[in-house]
Amino acid sequence: MANETTQKERSPLRQKPLRNPGESLQVERQNLLVEEFLPCVALATVVVLFAAYEWIRWSFALPPQPLLVTTLALLMTGYAAYQFVTLRKRLKALKLGLEGEKAVGQYLEDLRTQGCRVFHDIVGNGFNIDHVVVSPHGIFVIETKTYSKPRRREARVEFDGNEYWSTESNRSATR
Repeated sequence: MANETTQKERSPLRQKPLRNPGESLQVERQNLLVEEFLPCVALATVVVLFAAYEWIRWSFALPPQPLLVTTLALLMTGYAAYQFVTLRKRLKALKLGLEGEKAVGQYLEDLRTQGCRVFHDIVGNGFNIDHVVVSPHGIFVIETKTYSKPRRREARVEFDGNEYWSTESNRSATR
């Protein structure tokens, strides 16, 4: 009876709601955790538990195979650790990008009071557009890039009209 009710009901919304700033990055980050990281941890956990079981069997003089299972557990744990380090870097980068897109999106929302329309995270086939502002003065497409700052040093970018440079790297590039 509950299925009949839910099948007859439908969303009152005629169109999908607009996307939030950084929504595709958030989805990518979540997928990375769920589809790549968690299976590695689960597999390593199962193998380690199996190795513990084998050691218990060995302790009680049951026919043991601890070296084989321990070797397998060490290999899988090493693989999970490698995946953790690799995925951790990607997750940190996605988190930084997500925070940057949200911050820019929040600033752009103020433009609505000036008659602008603001759209966030427009997804295409293999790409996304972070923000689009439609105003009386034109259509503006905004790509957001967020860079982390050095932990203990000052982070500054200077531009003299022709060149810009970062105080961190002391390298300059012609704009």
